[in-house]
Formats: sequence, C-alpha cells, structure tokens
Amino acid sequence: TIRTIPLRLRVDEPAHAEVRGEVFLSRSQFARINAELEMLDEKTFANPRNCASGTLRMLDSAVVASRRLDMFPYDAFTRNQKMFATHWENFEWCERNGFNVNPNRRLCRDFDELSVFVGEMEAVRDSLDYEIDGVVVKVNSTALQEEFGSTSKAPRWAIAYKYPARKATTKLLAITVQVGRTGALTPVANLEPTLLAGTTVARASLHNEDEIKRLGIRIGDTVEIEKSGEIIPQVLGVVESMRNGNEAEYEFPTVCPVCGFDAVRPEGEAVRRCTNRDCPAKIKARIAYFVARKAMDIEGLGDVLINTLVASGKVRDVADLYTITNADIANLE
Repeated sequence: TIRTIPLRLRVDEPAHAEVRGEVFLSRSQFARINAELEMLDEKTFANPRNCASGTLRMLDSAVVASRRLDMFPYDAFTRNQKMFATHWENFEWCERNGFNVNPNRRLCRDFDELSVFVGEMEAVRDSLDYEIDGVVVKVNSTALQEEFGSTSKAPRWAIAYKYPARKATTKLLAITVQVGRTGALTPVANLEPTLLAGTTVARASLHNEDEIKRLGIRIGDTVEIEKSGEIIPQVLGVVESMRNGNEAEYEFPTVCPVCGFDAVRPEGEAVRRCTNRDCPAKIKARIAYFVARKAMDIEGLGDVLINTLVASGKVRDVADLYTITNADIANLE
C-alpha cells in the first residue's frame, strides 16, 4: 500500500519532500491485534495484509495509531522529481532522517550477486517478522529508470522475483457452492484449518465441477493445497494414500443452493448457472460488483449492508440504490 507522507526534515535537507514506501504489519503486531479482537468477541483478520489495508481505510485515528503499522520507505521526491542519481541513495537519505529502512537489501553489481541475494532471502524468509513472497529487483540508475518508464500499473525498471508457492496438506471437510452475479455455481472446499504461508487457511476454490472430477476429490479426503501468489489458496490434489474408506463421493448440485431453481450447464461450457433471474444470491453479487472500488466505488456499502438491504426488500437491483430514502432504511440494523 503506497502512501505519501509529509515530513519535517533537518534544516540541511530540501524544504519540501515526499517519501514513498510500503506500509505493513509485523507478525507480532498482527498476533496482538487478533488476540485483542478475540477478547472482545469481534471478527479477526485473516492475514497481516488485510489488517494493514483495512486499518489505512479507518476513520478513527486512535484505532489506526493503536495498530502500530510500520513502513519501509524506498523513494524520495522533491517537487515531483527524484532527489538522487541512484535508487540506493534514497535508502541512505531515509536512514539519516530517522526512517525505518529495510536492512534486508543489497546493491548487486551483476546477476551472480543478485542470484546469491535471492537465495539468501529465501532461506531466512520464515525468520522475518513480516511476510514476503519474493524479492523486488530494481534498476539503480535514476536516469535509466526514467528512460525505461512505467506502464499504467507498474514501473518497467523494477520486477518481482516470486518464490515458489507454499504447500500444505489438510482434510477436506465439505464442499459448498457459491452463486455469483451471473448465476455461476462455484464450488468451494471447506478445509480443516491449517497454517500456510503465515495465515490460517480454511477455504479454497475448486473452480468448477469438472475440476472436482479431474482431482477425484471425495468428502473426507486429505488434500494438498498451495497459496498461488501467496494470497489465493487452491487445491492441488488428493493424497490417496491417506484414504481409509470412509470418504464420500460428491455430487454437484443441479439446482441452485440458494433459491432452488434449476442450475443448467450449456453444452460446451464448464460452468453450471442458476436460471432464476431474481435469485437473491445473484442480486447481492450484482450489487456488490456495482458498488466495488473498480466500478462505482460507493464507500460503506459492504456485504453485510447489501444483505440487509436485499433481505428487507428495499433493494432488488442496482437502480434501487438511487431511490431509497432515509425513511426506507431508518429502522434497519
């Protein structure tokens, strides 16, 4: 998460500067926050990334301060221009000005030195007090950075080297089916909670009914899972040697689990879909898609409030969001 933070600097430094960096939450702080939330019987966070990004969006500055987020700076600007001829000088300048600069960095002169550093970091990643999924490799020369430029999403002068995904084995307890905004039925594996890459995994996508057949999954199986990109868990396969004969075959539903209407699979398609235009699950998913940050970006309208509005009958489609009144929602939770 990138933020620009105004600073009061030493008198011998530029009068106006911007420092950009990565905001994060340490493992120890994350554990403390979740422990406090559990004591208050409140919902805990799934991982440090979610906790950090959620904290940055909070309006209560006292709560934000109590979370004790940290930041590793990596770029310094003055008047929208980079302050130094090399990227490495940013770190030295930030250290002089009291920032918490990541000590796990190295100025590599060639690919051999880079390869050694990447290997060293992979060996110690579990001992760090924060999560990493790889190493960012950057061009040091500021002039070359400007020459290479950037796409709309990322600079061309930096690239992430990703470490192999972490894997673990756990038991498949059940398979539930979610209904999306187009009516697509997506199976989800409910797993015996297991720690994987720093977070507890209890659910994983199974994509579609063909994937279940391809994997030969049965309820009660021991399965191998991995985190793709360290974020999204997925089931890789079944550990057949762990079967004891009590596993049960899974039959993919032919009716919508939410509204009970037929769920049909058109010839040539991999997805089965609910045929009910007014399926509550489809309505909720369409509204959630419409109000999301990449669409209309309506703040405060999350899943809980959407469920309440749809259940009350006040909202049946996205157009209703623009006609509801204070009186309509005054008595809602």
